[in-house]
Amino acid sequence: MSEAPGVRTSTDYPIPAQMKAWVLGGPDELFLRDKPVPMPGRAEVLVRIDAVAICATDLEIIHSGSPASIQGGLPFNKNFTPGHEYMGTVVALGPDVDEYRIGERISVEIHAGCGQCKRCRQGMYTSCLNYGKPEKGHRANGFTTDGGFAEYAVNHINTLARVPDTMSDAEATLVVTAGTSMYGLTELGGLVAGESVVVIGPGPIGLLAVAVAKAIGASPVILTGTRNKRLAIGKELGADRTININDEDAVAVVRELTGGIGADYVVECAGTEPTIDQAIRMTNRGGKICLAAFPHERVTLDIAQLAKNNIYLYGIRGEGRSATRRAMALMAEKRFDATRIHTHTFPLADLPTALRYARERIDDAIKVVVTVRQAAAVASAAE
Repeated sequence: MSEAPGVRTSTDYPIPAQMKAWVLGGPDELFLRDKPVPMPGRAEVLVRIDAVAICATDLEIIHSGSPASIQGGLPFNKNFTPGHEYMGTVVALGPDVDEYRIGERISVEIHAGCGQCKRCRQGMYTSCLNYGKPEKGHRANGFTTDGGFAEYAVNHINTLARVPDTMSDAEATLVVTAGTSMYGLTELGGLVAGESVVVIGPGPIGLLAVAVAKAIGASPVILTGTRNKRLAIGKELGADRTININDEDAVAVVRELTGGIGADYVVECAGTEPTIDQAIRMTNRGGKICLAAFPHERVTLDIAQLAKNNIYLYGIRGEGRSATRRAMALMAEKRFDATRIHTHTFPLADLPTALRYARERIDDAIKVVVTVRQAAAVASAAE
């Protein structure tokens, strides 16, 4: 990395001028290239990436481009590096940064808002009105700026969460997933102790939504899906009841378990028309629904059911309101074992294979983690 005014480094963490990074060409085309190591600016740090998890949104970006936006358009053939669920080590500090020190292990969240628009001032930086405008201060690593399928990345200090020594690199990559689940529950009701929660869809976000809801006192926590192996993991993460919708009527079971009135909160993590319809029909009057998945097609909703029963419908983007830090606090206290969703690990050089495992769910892959350091530190869990 070239010297820059005010940037502090350490001889303990030598920084090369060039790094290896995967670059998106056309749809489904990734190339391992040399890129300059980026330089942190004001309120930023340089992160040596140690591990990065693969998200379903990464697969969408690599295949179709959306929801990434580079230079105002699709990210293809723009020297763009995707990937956003990463953790690593702080190796350089931007001018006047004293909130972190070189050598600290951190996990990241995606979004750093501009800090000046109406939504950012309200704390809704994942809905920044200057989204996609780095010249205005907005960053969304892996979406509007380079992401984590590389050896180094620049992050705003507001996006960092310290990783405890008792947490492995792989587990620390899962804080973004847990943070998204936490954000959904925050928008629905904050602390939901004693409230009934249904989670639809046992993917990574759904499974950790079960874990987070249980950790903050929801009762009962109900998980629906179609894959028994994943439903079993949901039980391990705290689900009081699981429902295979191929075998049981999910709406009827939820109403039975809630005294006939339906659930207080439903977190919809499947993103299909039938499951969104189920969410509406299993929510009680005055209850709340969080849409945590992006539907790939237009869906038809029973708006009358929502209106007549005063049901609130929320969409979320990312892991806002510092949800990653709160999720990290729960994970650090071992309130749940996020590693239950980590199924496969590959080195950075083998990213295409890792993506194939995630896309095709080979060996029932749930969360695939890519290690960037050749000898990534694996911490032992506290006894």
